[in-house]
Amino acid sequence: MALKIKLKQVNGTPTTSNLENGEIAHNTSANTLHIRIGNTIHSVSSSGSIDLSAVDQDILPDTTNTRDLGSTSKRWRDIYLSSNSIDLAGATISSDGTGAIAIAATGATLPEGSKAGTNKIAVAVTGSGGAEQTATVVPFFSNAGGLSTANANFNFNATVDEKFVFTGSKTFKLADGSNLADSNITLFQF
Repeated sequence: MALKIKLKQVNGTPTTSNLENGEIAHNTSANTLHIRIGNTIHSVSSSGSIDLSAVDQDILPDTTNTRDLGSTSKRWRDIYLSSNSIDLAGATISSDGTGAIAIAATGATLPEGSKAGTNKIAVAVTGSGGAEQTATVVPFFSNAGGLSTANANFNFNATVDEKFVFTGSKTFKLADGSNLADSNITLFQF
């Protein structure tokens, strides 16, 4: 049985009341093609682009981990999402609706130097005894070493406790040249 394809010429964008299911229309004023599939009108311009202004289904790649949304030279400007919307390989980034962001217990890795507002986010470092503690990493520069490369990075502890508040191979020296060795001293806190 032969199929009939109906082609119409219209002046303007057709609606489901203008087209029957499977019917194709040519919009002469915008030079676009439209086809009704079910209760949806799909549109294609003369440049081959598709009208995505009202997508009524999930947009899925043909295979997993092979397609990108945007590129390094062509980026999307803004993304508007509801809460619990971003899933990065199982780590969920969500909002509570007040503008606050929460990262699920599975965790997401943020790049060094990330900020919460204008404040740098503290990082987890291994403290004395191998315990993980929250710290702010502060680069240390000296006159002898110059300003282009830090002589050391100090990890400043977020809590007051009885252990050094900084770690690393560099230590503070006292005026007599000896190392600062009092484990109960707190030099910095944030």
